[in-house]
Amino acid sequence: MKTIRCLLLAPALATACTSATAALVIDGRQTQLYVSTQFGFFGSINSATDSRQYTSLTSDLQPQLAGSDSGSGAVGDGSWIANYQYQLDQSIEHLPAGGFSASASVSLFAFAADQGVAAVDAQSGNRLELSFHLNTDESYVFTGVTTDLASVILEEFADSGIWSPLVAPTPGAFQYNLRLATGQYRFAAVGSGYHDSSQGAASSWSVQLIPVPEPGSLLLLGTAVGIGVVTGRRQRRSAQPEPAAVLAAAMPIFCQPQRFRRQQAR
Repeated sequence: MKTIRCLLLAPALATACTSATAALVIDGRQTQLYVSTQFGFFGSINSATDSRQYTSLTSDLQPQLAGSDSGSGAVGDGSWIANYQYQLDQSIEHLPAGGFSASASVSLFAFAADQGVAAVDAQSGNRLELSFHLNTDESYVFTGVTTDLASVILEEFADSGIWSPLVAPTPGAFQYNLRLATGQYRFAAVGSGYHDSSQGAASSWSVQLIPVPEPGSLLLLGTAVGIGVVTGRRQRRSAQPEPAAVLAAAMPIFCQPQRFRRQQAR
């Protein structure tokens, strides 16, 4: 009977899970992390740039760019000191159900201490672009959160040959229920930061594109689970002895009805 229940559940599980798993295929990825800095005394500026790029769909899915630098010099009868440090993180994950999640953050700190006049200017950026296509029409939940200086957008490749925006949420938490047709799509996100000796700002973003099971698949799965539960209950009931037999077995042998004494004698 257990085998029968498994056979009933297997097609429903396959239908509920396979449709979402096979629908979304990621075609390409472009990741860019970069930091540019300028520090020193006006007229004697040191400039530096640090950057990384990734395109693999299977490796380097959690890139990080971090570093620091400092400089000092003389100006007139005094001196200046400037330094900075930064960290940029990004993460991409292929969800087992067939969607994806991604997040990124940018932090940047710069400091200038001087007896004369020092200048510090630092800018950083974190960009991700994922292109993917759908083999079938599917329903998705697009959810996430962005801060100031960060933005995300989901686009569809239109028949006219251009990318047409589907959703471009403003900073803050968001959630969209989308019905996406078979075709080509693109997700892009940008986060940036800056520091200019006196003040600075960081940014972050995080998103998920999650497939929603079709109503027909959920109905099939619920029906199969219901059949399995009813079948299991019937099996347990049939395995239990009748109440009369349980009561008779608990009596002393000389008090049991004649038919139970004959059964035990056999």
